[in-house]
Amino acid sequence: MTIMASAQCLTLLERCSSMKELRAIHAHLVTSGFSRFAYFTSRLLASCALSDFGVDMSYAQCVFDAIQFPSIFNWNTMIKGYSQTPIESQMGLVVYVKMRRIGVDPNMHTFPMLLKACDGLTSLSQVHSQLVKFAMNLDVYAISSLIKAYSKYGAVALAHQALEETPNSNVVCWTSLVSGYCAHGRLDEARQVFDQMPERNDASWSAMISGYVQNDHFNDAIELFRVFKDCCLKPNRSLMVSVLNACGALGAFEEGRWIHSYVDANELGYGLELGTALVDFYSKCGHASNLALPVFEKMRCKDVMSWTAMITGLAINGYADLALKLFGQMENSAVDKPNAVTFIGVLAACNHGGLVDEGEVLFESMHKDYGIPPVLEHYGCMVDLLGRAGRFEKAEELIKSMPMEADGIVWGALLNGCIMHGNFELGEKVGKHLIELEPQHSGRYALVANMYGAMGRWEDALEMRRLMRERGVSPVLGWSFIEVDGSVYRFVVDDKSHFQLNEIHNLLHLLNKDLNF
Repeated sequence: MTIMASAQCLTLLERCSSMKELRAIHAHLVTSGFSRFAYFTSRLLASCALSDFGVDMSYAQCVFDAIQFPSIFNWNTMIKGYSQTPIESQMGLVVYVKMRRIGVDPNMHTFPMLLKACDGLTSLSQVHSQLVKFAMNLDVYAISSLIKAYSKYGAVALAHQALEETPNSNVVCWTSLVSGYCAHGRLDEARQVFDQMPERNDASWSAMISGYVQNDHFNDAIELFRVFKDCCLKPNRSLMVSVLNACGALGAFEEGRWIHSYVDANELGYGLELGTALVDFYSKCGHASNLALPVFEKMRCKDVMSWTAMITGLAINGYADLALKLFGQMENSAVDKPNAVTFIGVLAACNHGGLVDEGEVLFESMHKDYGIPPVLEHYGCMVDLLGRAGRFEKAEELIKSMPMEADGIVWGALLNGCIMHGNFELGEKVGKHLIELEPQHSGRYALVANMYGAMGRWEDALEMRRLMRERGVSPVLGWSFIEVDGSVYRFVVDDKSHFQLNEIHNLLHLLNKDLNF
């Protein structure tokens, strides 16, 4: 074997881009005699089992079986290959059993891959015992993988126990446990673990903050982010995306602006995730055209999610023409074509702009040109659009043509249109159907009662309120947010829990006196 010939074979393996090419290279290795050398067979096996161009585990198994004395590297390659194949992941465990039967010991790289092959707590506990047997509980990467595996199957208590039993845990292990608790909505326990961490890095902070956001604890996310800033730490992109999502949900404009300023000051650029999060944040805060759009235009790379966020942002803020213009640009761009969510944004734009004809054309185009079947949200947008325009016959026809049962959103959209145009005859019929459909939805009773009031049918309005009480339906209390010095406060109707309640009432009393004067 010459050095030049071996280098050529390695180059061929590195440049291989399909299984067809790989089989040809394999044939060349056999005919040239290179298949006798472990280095080449190991590289060939890795290409079969772990390649980006398509894994063929049956072929990888043939290559592996032809190796006379497989090394631990070869065994690990097979375990990893099977563990990454959803249908055959359990075969990774079978390979491990065969490996142990012939006396080959695992190493530190074996268990993280083996844990991914587990399909439940039974196999997971067996692998855990093997991990302890071979003292791999000293390896932080293996323990971190074990914690993630237990968390995946909901056994967070066992994950916590695994962390406590390891003598060599690090920040990665602790962060994995925080993420595990957050993934199952156990935020108090996640925060307790977070507060007990001997050390934290940006990934730890990001895990806790994103956990709050994923579970809709937006205020907690922003409060923790303030603590993060006070520690003079530098946020990573993942953390900033999570905080922007929380700011958008609460309308916490100042905190979101701080992140934008930080991005600009540090020249981080508007990548896909961060740029899209900024667009979404500004849109939800009512600044779609003046702040979100400039960010979107500065993004070098855009995908279907970023286009959709900008189109939807313009739509919900009343910029129908701009939204439709942007949709036209998206259609002509080289990015992924619009998806179902994009069309919800586009139809919402037509809705806000009263563009009925355009909406009908787009609704038809969605299925005809893009092969996207309409779902309930699309039908809801169209019924709302037709109802607001007073086209009740078309709206009813559309509901009847739906391939699925219309839900409360669809019927509610039609009821709103009836009330808007004074079509009380149809409105009463739709309202009664809505109450039957959603008997615990307080808003439906209120809408029908208000409609009866507008008709002068006060007895019927009172009857609707009585029916609501009889069924034990509680009205949803109104609330509002206010942002003061970067903190967001939520006020609910008749709420007496605020710690400064007396001061607030005294100030309101003074303001009321000034206004009356």
